[in-house]
Formats: sequence, structure tokens, C-alpha cells
Amino acid sequence: MSGRTMLESWILRAAGLALVLGLGTGCGDDGGSGDEDGTSDPDGEDGTGGDGEATQSDPWAAPVETGAWRVLFANRGRLPDNADQNDLWIMDSDGTDQLALTELGGLKDLDPPLSCNYGCFVSPNLKWIAVVTGPPSASGFELQLGQFDPNMKIGLLKGGVIQDVIDFEFVADRMFYSKIKSCTGPSCEFEFTVVELAENVNIPIPFETFPKGEDLVDSTYKGHFRVSADGRNMVLLNTTIRSVEVFLWKQGTGLVSLDFICKFGEKGNCSGTGSEYTDTDPVAIDPTGRHIVFFTFGERWARARVYDTTQPGVVQSSIMASVPSSAYIERACDPGVLAPWQWQRVIGDAYFTPDGQEVVFLGENACPENGQQPTKPVSNIYRVKLATLQSGKTLEESDVFNVTRHPKGDVTANRRPSAFQLTPDGATIVFTGTASYDQNGGLIPDGGARQRNDREVYRIRLDGTNAEQMTNDISFTAEAPFVVGP
Repeated sequence: MSGRTMLESWILRAAGLALVLGLGTGCGDDGGSGDEDGTSDPDGEDGTGGDGEATQSDPWAAPVETGAWRVLFANRGRLPDNADQNDLWIMDSDGTDQLALTELGGLKDLDPPLSCNYGCFVSPNLKWIAVVTGPPSASGFELQLGQFDPNMKIGLLKGGVIQDVIDFEFVADRMFYSKIKSCTGPSCEFEFTVVELAENVNIPIPFETFPKGEDLVDSTYKGHFRVSADGRNMVLLNTTIRSVEVFLWKQGTGLVSLDFICKFGEKGNCSGTGSEYTDTDPVAIDPTGRHIVFFTFGERWARARVYDTTQPGVVQSSIMASVPSSAYIERACDPGVLAPWQWQRVIGDAYFTPDGQEVVFLGENACPENGQQPTKPVSNIYRVKLATLQSGKTLEESDVFNVTRHPKGDVTANRRPSAFQLTPDGATIVFTGTASYDQNGGLIPDGGARQRNDREVYRIRLDGTNAEQMTNDISFTAEAPFVVGP
């Protein structure tokens, strides 16, 4: 969990409520080998029937797929002659009707013309779009706001230019954003504002500043946040070089401290260095906004910590992995520490299933092998029950379900997911991962550059069946999958 630049943080959050486009990155757990050819298990040997219908006795059964959703994703040029190009695409749930939405929306026909080369962000209800107009400065980005009409044409909102934005999220017809208010040395206080998009974008409503007072001392907070689906709760991680404090902003209440995690010790007696914590560390908020799960580490343990927004003083946690001595982050890769089913760290954003009963997250193992960093680290998408995380137990292999089951190594079957989202029916996961098939439909050989450096869009059922590569373009890499309604 090393420190990230503002640009990198927006990329890693791309699968959240806002879709990040054009801000691309460059291109231990084996959990058993999955469907190495990228296809589903026709016999249903994982506890499901051959048609993908789950048995009632299977605790990891997937809901029935409805297909009533579409996928937005960024296509960024990956070759020398198109590296500066980026576009926003949309496709149906079966991978058909792939259209360049920025062409369809007419961004390039506006006066002056706009593009997604620096980033485009779309609201979950597919009504609003924010276009980054240029490269970021030290004070943030400039955004131009627009609205889609019924034919998906984009009209710019009058006065809808917001400057110096650090982070933002669309929530229905509202947009929350943060800006730097003032800085004392390296520590900055941020102002948080909401705009009612359907009413008047020219009337921003500031509602909070953070961190402030003694919480500003030694803070390395960079202005990022997560908002619940109803816009009533917001999670902020106030980091220092040795600690992270979890804050909840609750509508009608304001800021409340939920938890304090230190590399060594506790609040008031905290020690350590290394800047392992960032304000974009993995957080999930359930659909009702009641429960929050934070994946982090302190002292010898990697934990999932659960907070109840109706009882801010209550912290429940489970141990996901531990080391015999010293700090987890420093010793996790020591030989024999992690079991084959475990992961070194949780990366990116995590999500609750629509019923609020499970948390889905992305675990990565990039531990060195034989003294060498892996050419292709392994990452997998996992499921865990909320009740398990609330139990306070040390997780066992049976407590976690590995959806993708990627093997280790520089092999095609290790698709290495980089971002994902759940579909509204809770039955399917859409993710971006390294390419499996070439443009002729043949399996890309192990060790090849494309299976390591290119990314395409995939779909897979929540029970790990029916994996499918949905896109295939050797000239562009797919990023930031984002699921919207039909």
C-alpha cells in the first residue's frame, strides 16, 4: 500500500461510482487453476449445474443472471502511434453492440471540441458526464460537466466548469467533490462540496472541511473519499506516515472518528515510518450505507475491519493473515507466512453484493520468488460473508471463495484483474484483465507480451463459472469497467 500520485489514485478508483477514463497505468495466491482457456465449466463441478444454476446447498451460489445491464469502459491506445488516444465505449451484457460513446455523444463536434484523452467520468444513471479538459496541475483538474439526452447526445451545462478538483463522485443527480482549501507545509485541509445537477450547477453547496485542528498535524491526506449510494454517508481516511484514522461524515451529524490504526501501537502512542497507508486504501460501503468494511493492516495482522454507521463506536474485525513477528507489511512475503490460498494485500476498491450479505474484493500477491520480483503478479477476485468478517475470527480457506482462481506465473491463465464491478442483479462480475485470446480466437501463448501488457473486458458469474473475454483489440487496452442499467 505504497503512496500513490493523484493520477494513479484516480485510476485505481476507476471502478467506483465515477468512471475514470484516459488516466491509464503502465503496463500469493494461486487458489487452484481455473478455466485456463477462459471458458466456463460445462459440467458444473464447482457445485453448480451445467447450465450455471446453483444448488440450494451451495453457500457460494450465484443469483440468476438477468443480463439487464451494460458496460462502459475506456479504450486507451497502447501503441506508439496512438498512445495519446482514449475513448469511452459502451456494450451490451453479452459483448455485442460495442459503440464509441464519445463519438455517439458528439464530444468532438462541440465548440470547442472535447475528448476523453485526459479523462471522462459518467454517472451511474447514465445522465451526466464530466470531461477532464487538460492535464492535472498541483491544485487538481478542471472538469466540464454535461448531460446526455435520450439519444445519448451530450449537451454541456451552462456554467458547468469546475476548477481545481481533487476527487469527486456522482451519486444519482448529485456530484460530490473535494478541493484544497489551505496547506500548512505538506499537510492540507480540503473543502467538500455537493452540486445538485438537476437543479443548478452554478450553486455549489460546501458542507465540510477535513482534516482540521489537531487532525491536520502530520496528515498526509490527499483529498479522496467514498460516498454511500444514498449520499448520506462518506468515508475519509486521514493518513500519516505511521497511521490511518477512519472518519465517517454522516448527513445531519457531521464528522465522527470510527477507528485508529497504527503500524505499531495505538493513538497517543503510535510509532513507525514508511507511509504504508493511503487515503485510497480499500473501502466498501453496503447498499444501505449502514456497514463499512476497511481492508488494512497494523502490527502483525492484515485485517478486515467492519463499522456500523448506526453505532459509530463499535469496531468488529477479522484477521485475514498474520506474521510471527514485526510488521505484517514488512514480513508478509517471508517464506511460509502466506498459505497458498491467501493474498499479500487487498488492492483497489471493494464492493458489497446488492443484498449486503457479502463483500467482494481484489487480492494480489506480488511477493518475490527466488529473490526476483514476479514478471506477472497474480491477482484474484474473492468473496467473503459480512457475518464472517463481523465474527472476529481468523479466516480459514473455507471462509473465502476465489471467484477467478488464477494460477501464479507469467501465463495466460493468470488474467490479473486490475478493476472490477458487480452487476445490479448481483449475479455477474465485470472486470478488466490481461488478454487471453488473439484476434483469430486462438489462445495467446504463455510468456507472450500481450498476455502480460494488454487488458480486455471480461465477465464471470459470481460463482466462478461462465468466464468470457468480451473485448479483443490489440491496438487498445481496456480500462475502468463501469456497469450501468439497460
